[in-house]
Amino acid sequence: MKNKLKFVVGSIVIVLAVILLAVQGLQEDSSISYSKSVSEVLILGDRAKSLTLKVNGELKKGSIKRNNMDLDFVITEGKSELNVHYIGRDPIPDTFNNDMDAEVIVSGRLADNGIFKAERIQAKCASKYEADYSSSEI
Repeated sequence: MKNKLKFVVGSIVIVLAVILLAVQGLQEDSSISYSKSVSEVLILGDRAKSLTLKVNGELKKGSIKRNNMDLDFVITEGKSELNVHYIGRDPIPDTFNNDMDAEVIVSGRLADNGIFKAERIQAKCASKYEADYSSSEI
């Protein structure tokens, strides 16, 4: 009888924990983000304004403008361009500068004025991290 009671109580605790986690996950809409390309965001139009998005594209060379803590830049995909205003407070990645070809992933929301308000920035410079297989030593 004692073991059965322990099993029932343990089962109830586990079920309640799962329900609590599920409810918290449904309430935190900001934790859900959809990954899109620049052209997909532009196609979404006004619907994109209601979503938390991750947008990936190429940094447009020469588009970075810094003003104290503010950072404005443009990301592209082919001929599609998206203006971005970084409002986050995380450090800017070292690979994020006007002279580099960098893939950029920004997380945030599209504002009513069409400018993407980014809270996070990730910059990748693929050529910097690619392995060099030209030497014969392996």
